[in-house]
Amino acid sequence: MGSRPASLATTRHGPARFWAVDLHVHTPASRDVDVRTYGASEPRQIVDAAIAAGLHAIAVTDHNTADWCDRMTEAACGTTLVVLPGLELSTAEGHLLAIWEEGTPAQHLEDVLVELGVLRPDHGELHKALEKGFTEAAKVITTRGGLAIPAHADREKGLLRLAVADRISQTLLDDAIGAVEMVDITEAERIKARLVGRRELAVIRSSDTTAPGASTHVLHGIGHRRTWIKASRPDLCGLRHALADPALRVSLEEPTAPEHTAIESVTVTGGFLDGQQFRFSYDLNCLLGGTGAGKSLLIELVRFALDQQTDAGDFPQVRKEVESRLKYALTSGSTVEVVLTRGRARCLVRRAYFEDGSTQPEFIGDTEQLTGLSGRIAITGFSQSEVIEYARTPVGRMALIDAALDLTEFEMREPEAVTRLNENGGLISSLENKITQTRTRLETLPEVEKRLDELSGLFDGETIKMQSKWSAEKALFEPLVGIPELKVIARTDSGERFRVPAAIVDNQDLYQRAQAAYAQLRDAIEETNAQLAQVLLVVNKELADIRQVWIERYRQFDAELAEAVSRIDIDNRGLAALRTRLIELQTEKAKLDAQQTQLNDEFLPSLAAATSYREELIAELIEARKARRRRREDRIKALNKLMGGIVRIKMLPENDDSAYLTDLTAIAKGSRLRGPVLQLICKESTPVKLVRSFLADDVDGVCAATGAERRHVETLFEHVREKGAIEEFLRMQTLDLHDGLSVEFRKHANDGYVAIERLAHGQKCTAILIIALADGNDPLIIDQPEDALHAPWIEEYLVAKLRDLRGSRQYIFATRSPGLVVSADAEMIITLTSDATNGVVEATGSLERHDLNTLALYHLEGGPIPFKRRTVKLGSSMM
Repeated sequence: MGSRPASLATTRHGPARFWAVDLHVHTPASRDVDVRTYGASEPRQIVDAAIAAGLHAIAVTDHNTADWCDRMTEAACGTTLVVLPGLELSTAEGHLLAIWEEGTPAQHLEDVLVELGVLRPDHGELHKALEKGFTEAAKVITTRGGLAIPAHADREKGLLRLAVADRISQTLLDDAIGAVEMVDITEAERIKARLVGRRELAVIRSSDTTAPGASTHVLHGIGHRRTWIKASRPDLCGLRHALADPALRVSLEEPTAPEHTAIESVTVTGGFLDGQQFRFSYDLNCLLGGTGAGKSLLIELVRFALDQQTDAGDFPQVRKEVESRLKYALTSGSTVEVVLTRGRARCLVRRAYFEDGSTQPEFIGDTEQLTGLSGRIAITGFSQSEVIEYARTPVGRMALIDAALDLTEFEMREPEAVTRLNENGGLISSLENKITQTRTRLETLPEVEKRLDELSGLFDGETIKMQSKWSAEKALFEPLVGIPELKVIARTDSGERFRVPAAIVDNQDLYQRAQAAYAQLRDAIEETNAQLAQVLLVVNKELADIRQVWIERYRQFDAELAEAVSRIDIDNRGLAALRTRLIELQTEKAKLDAQQTQLNDEFLPSLAAATSYREELIAELIEARKARRRRREDRIKALNKLMGGIVRIKMLPENDDSAYLTDLTAIAKGSRLRGPVLQLICKESTPVKLVRSFLADDVDGVCAATGAERRHVETLFEHVREKGAIEEFLRMQTLDLHDGLSVEFRKHANDGYVAIERLAHGQKCTAILIIALADGNDPLIIDQPEDALHAPWIEEYLVAKLRDLRGSRQYIFATRSPGLVVSADAEMIITLTSDATNGVVEATGSLERHDLNTLALYHLEGGPIPFKRRTVKLGSSMM
């Protein structure tokens, strides 16, 4: 491994961004400029005009002279304009722009002119042509540190006007030519088509300080044709880097302002990264650093601040590792502040870390424009190794589909339906138990009636009738005891949520109104309960008095009846004892008759109503899940279009019956039903249908649907009732069998698709990352996306996709992959280093900055020595 680069005087460069540049500007130093019509006689006037035109950099390119270069550099001091000194050379074949780094003295440019054959007395001569052509002059310019660009190639004295086509192609393919300037924007595509497969040459447009309709150089034409280059700064260093990757860094049309949500900065107070602030680009950001420098920690801090960490339910081990990392790297009370933007909206999210329970995120700013219905700012995040877990588990794959969907509606509808179904299940279970118990007791009714008939013949008919009536009333009045405490109960705890300061300051009045409404409800409940208590006291006293009067009257009748029986029993047949038994039987029959009435008039109708209502609730739940499924299907269609046929996703029928089998096995425990029987029922029937058949006592329907033997289904149903597990059995109807997801991958366009379950580990991860990259414009944050990927695939799939999607989404990667940093061309690189106690930002910026380039070489390749060794040993394959 190479040694760490010596300490660099690093500065925090900004991220690469687009700058408007005009690389062909003439001043009065050009002898074809008429000061009277040009519009300026002083350098500062030109600088001001360029700034007013919205330019960030210009190149001073007067004809065969550098006379105004130093003056223009001096005039731009203290302004926002970068001035690059240059020349417009008249070569033997046409005009050639030569541009140097800002601050290069004019003397250097004049020496180059002399080297090219233009003697000092001839500097500025319009018609003094070099003996060298485009490529020969360009080689001298590049050797002397300049950048060579054929000027107005599609116009007079331009490269494309050469008579020999081969000479044009040779010039365009020569490495000394850094770009080509075109006047007509449509010619740019022709140049690209001409060079396809041989060279990616940048095409630029510049004003030549001319204006539409003007035949001479005029100041108001500055910038009317321009180029946008992406760099940390629009100096020659940035310009060279942009021209080397024109597909990403050069635009002939003004780039549109980003509309996606982006993380602007992260600031950490306390813990391992105490005092560090990280600024990000709207596009690709890469975090570099050695093990333990804090790059993975920064990923986790962003997810922590936005309360979007790894789901502990889906991936418990990953979440455990993340929690351990936060606990180690943060002190109690540490805070993380994340600033996010979208368009003109800007929001700060602050969250404090406490080991025993962290605070909720605090939102400040344009919250409503950046948060969804969930109340959170959406990001897509993957902790280290989390991509692997997504690739491995079906639940993880569905989470990728759901990431860009607003499922809030279903997250509310489904739990509500489940809650009502469970409440209904409790009611049905209670009614089923009551009905069973009542029917069991009613089995004694025929015997009671038979014995009652036998005893009734021993007594006077009228006596029996009267006794029967008193016995019937006894069943009514004996239980007449105090009514238990009654209270009105309503959910008022939701009102506590409005006691905190409003998230949106302008909505504080609504918070106060909500508090007042809940207070009014609580007062009304308290008043009502007080009134109920008073009325209940009076009613219970009255009921006790009524019961006592009835008891006294019954005792009087009983005494009279006993006396009558003693008069009748003159033969000492024991009628008194028989009367006692008669009373017991009459009382028992009265109770059974009441229970029969309750069964017919209350329990059975209530069960029928509850079962019917349950079907309505089931329909609601099924519709909610179908609606969610339809939304997922629409997203999958969109994703498949965006993935270009590399990955294909399909929705499958609900097929996860693991929870179903687990619950059914637990309920059937003790029934002696074997596992294969339960597996057959689960496989061939859904929980909804099985429970529906149970409630209808439809054993034959289950047998027909599943192929299970009748005795097995009967055993199951009987066991549920005998075990008292009706409520648990009914609860199975709320189980979500989960939508199935088929993910298929193919390496090449002519290959067939292969299911993800049959893919190698790296292929699985590649498929998941392609899905993650394909859709959505929320920030995508991944810790080491290259883990487990085959190196060529990083370039072939991830880098290619990142280049295609540039400008539509923000990416933040902690990585060691040269492909992601260099080939994908990160706009912002942040390198971190650390000692035993703290991690710090080492440098920031884009690759064209020397310090970033040096550090990237160290972190990604091990330094210059191993990089050179690999280049030497593998370079023959590039021949």
